[in-house]
Amino acid sequence: MSGFLSRWWGKGEADGAADRGPVTQPGTPEAEAPKSAAPAASASARSPRSSAAFVRREAVISRNQRIAGFEFSLGQVAKEAPALPDDALLEELALAAGEDGALGARLAFVPVALPALSSPHLSRLPPENVVLMLGLPRNLQHLPDFVPAALARLRDQGFRLGMYVPPAKEVMAACRPCLDFIAIDVTAFDGERLRNMAYGLKTVDDHPLEIIAWGLGTVEEFSLCFQRGFDYFQGPAVSLRESWKPGKGAASRMRVVQLLNQVRNNAEIMELAETLKQDPLLSFRILRYINSPGIGLSTPVASIKHALVVLGRDRFYRWLSLLLFTPQEDNFGEWLMVESALTRGRLMELLGQSRFPEEQRDHLFLAGSFSLLDKLLQLPMDKVVAQLTLPPTVAALLLRREGPLAPWLALVEACEGRDGEAMEQAARAVGCDPGKTNRALLAAMAWAHQVGDVGAE
Repeated sequence: MSGFLSRWWGKGEADGAADRGPVTQPGTPEAEAPKSAAPAASASARSPRSSAAFVRREAVISRNQRIAGFEFSLGQVAKEAPALPDDALLEELALAAGEDGALGARLAFVPVALPALSSPHLSRLPPENVVLMLGLPRNLQHLPDFVPAALARLRDQGFRLGMYVPPAKEVMAACRPCLDFIAIDVTAFDGERLRNMAYGLKTVDDHPLEIIAWGLGTVEEFSLCFQRGFDYFQGPAVSLRESWKPGKGAASRMRVVQLLNQVRNNAEIMELAETLKQDPLLSFRILRYINSPGIGLSTPVASIKHALVVLGRDRFYRWLSLLLFTPQEDNFGEWLMVESALTRGRLMELLGQSRFPEEQRDHLFLAGSFSLLDKLLQLPMDKVVAQLTLPPTVAALLLRREGPLAPWLALVEACEGRDGEAMEQAARAVGCDPGKTNRALLAAMAWAHQVGDVGAE
């Protein structure tokens, strides 16, 4: 094992580090790791506190180009705030998840430093879908004695474990038997080494590992790592909207937009049926939906007109709204954009529902989810709005970022970014603290995943 690890770097560790420059992984303190036999136990002695930092997420994509999970981190806190403890992210996630410990059904990749391996907050997280990603100091040459036992204990509790590389070779070799994932910083190695690492880590012994290409900055890096056999992919190249190339589903979505508009304008059933008949796939989907066990009809429905009568306008409109945000293609950009739109809508609704009259709460969801329609439909936003009958406040927001909904969309957009200060300012503008924002974010993510899966069926 040690010999194979040496071949990764191709030279001495000191020389390799000098060539590569500093690499910082999430959860990795620059100070030396604790030298005692166990991490400090002060975390359990701390009194409970309210959330002090914002949780942010970054999508992790699988080889089949679907969202496999999210890597969580903390947004920057105010400069005057005290330093956060090593298990601060675990505490924020535990507070946001609530008593049921729900983080959604996908994998949650959570960076941790060595002291956080004994955090009391781990007991409040669902081990079945949490992957604890160990970040080690670059200057750590020998693994502290407590670490192997701590990793084994966490595995027994049901957590999956991972590690960010490159650490020192000996440290990597000591941890590898306990690991399920390894995240390789693609900026630290050339293409040939990336190929050798992905292949070698999977075949070095009988213990299987899944390899994450971490920190992908360009589409070219994503393509290279995909060809090299990596299992998962994370970084700006797969999470930023600017890098997403729209698919061919815009024509189908325009038909849905047309139908939404007709329903809001009280079109007759026959007119709606004629529009549906122009799209065989939409016709098939509504008939499949109306005849599904969830609807509970005793007699099958065979015509579009009959289906519309049975559903009614309100139910048909809700079904269309969901269908608008159903991925049309099997690529990560499509799925990520659709889920981002649903998350935006639900997050705006959860954050602002107590601040608006009941009749205006639907506007929050419409504004958030429709704020990405220009990307999904491949049209300028003014042309999208021109084809929809929207409440004036929603139209003003989408066209000019004006009106009472604008600050709420600013917060939702800030939650997608990397600027912690912008997130803090946007939350302060609408009177939301980190705790409320974090709880709403996790709930919106779980809802969007569930609804997106239902809509894709």
